[in-house]
Amino acid sequence: MKQSRKEPSLYQLIDRKKFDQLAEKWNIDKSVRSLSTWELTCALIDFMTLQLESYRDIEDTLGIPRSTFSDALAGRCSGFFQDLCDQILLGIRRRTHDRKLKKAIRELLAIDSTECDVHGSLFDRPKWAKKRGDGRQASCKLHVVWDIDGEWIDDFSITGARKHDSPASLNLRLQSGKTYVFDRAYNDLDFWLKIVGVGSHFVTRLKDCQRNADLRMFVLAMADGEDGVLYDGDYEPSQSVASRYKEQLEGVRLRHIIYRDPETKKVFDFVTSDVDAPAQDIADIYKRRWAVGVSSKGHINLVGESPTGVKGSGPVAREAA
Repeated sequence: MKQSRKEPSLYQLIDRKKFDQLAEKWNIDKSVRSLSTWELTCALIDFMTLQLESYRDIEDTLGIPRSTFSDALAGRCSGFFQDLCDQILLGIRRRTHDRKLKKAIRELLAIDSTECDVHGSLFDRPKWAKKRGDGRQASCKLHVVWDIDGEWIDDFSITGARKHDSPASLNLRLQSGKTYVFDRAYNDLDFWLKIVGVGSHFVTRLKDCQRNADLRMFVLAMADGEDGVLYDGDYEPSQSVASRYKEQLEGVRLRHIIYRDPETKKVFDFVTSDVDAPAQDIADIYKRRWAVGVSSKGHINLVGESPTGVKGSGPVAREAA
């Protein structure tokens, strides 16, 4: 599988010079007789792009013997590929920032997760057993921060599928001057305050509770069949939560918006830290997250594991139930 120095556009996001320097740093091609790390990387990209499913597909389509590909995966250190991934994402970020496009509105970043089946040998790792009992199958969650306008991944993390989204979100890298939008899975005041603390805003939906339900019933009764923004007022956490975060909440104002979609007639309870934007804009921001998704047909390989092990099981952004 020989590659010319002028690489196909499929690999254009990989700086070959930096790739070679990284390979030398990790000494990853030591004693390799066939299928260099560059050739393996290109094969992995082709494998995912062509949605191949097995070693046999790799041999038939890419012309790489099954045993050669299997040995190459098992013999490489995963740390090299982690560094390579970071290198590529940083390169994308630099390209985006170099455009120097100043926008009148904050950049919109969507946060969501998707569950992936992984190799069964990971079953015994804490929180990696599948949520729904499937023998000794394992599963993980890919948590993604997606730049909606730039259309690229700003940050991500991988956890066991049994780890809830809210605590996982606390490990995501947050930036200032952005607006983060996410569903009720990330309904955590600690996370909200972390976003406000870095100088950004958030837009999300409230979980159902009796207090919110009572307010919604009152607002709908007064709306007399109207659609759009039905309520725009302050949001107050429950007394127990407010007491626990008393110091952090000082000087922080949160906003509760009740909105009925004119087309679906579905009623939404939004909460946001943006107290200046028109309420309709807040509803429109949340609607934009529904367009964010990844193909459920994609295949992901963990280095050293079987290529049949990992399959995306759903979109990164799903419409909240």
